Amino acid sequence: MPRIQWDESMATGVDTVDAQHRQLIAWLNDLMEAISRGRARSEIQGLLAKLGAYSTFHFGHEEECMVRYKCPAAEANMLAHKDFVATLADLTDAFERDGATAHLVVRVEVEMLRWLTTHIRRTDTLLLPCVKAAQS
Repeated sequence: MPRIQWDESMATGVDTVDAQHRQLIAWLNDLMEAISRGRARSEIQGLLAKLGAYSTFHFGHEEECMVRYKCPAAEANMLAHKDFVATLADLTDAFERDGATAHLVVRVEVEMLRWLTTHIRRTDTLLLPCVKAAQS
């Protein structure tokens, strides 16, 4: 199963945000693999819980950075984060109800992993010029 990797096209100019993105991507890759390989229910539940808690922590930090660096995408970013949290909650509910299905693997890949990497490249990276401007 191909894994999605963080790369420089996802750089935001804030080292902590980039490190957190790497962690989220790694755990989403782990989740997708655990579901597709039919790993233990407790392992998948643990990954879902870890992702839920960490994404909330990360989003708060990233939103704070966007405000601090006066990023014009701050409000849109906050709304997108709410959608991500709602999608993760829905996927968690689907797992609790139906277990590790092939459909869930596809949803994790499309609705979480690809969404996150697209969101990072299109929205979060708008932070980079703001950080550079503040450092000038």
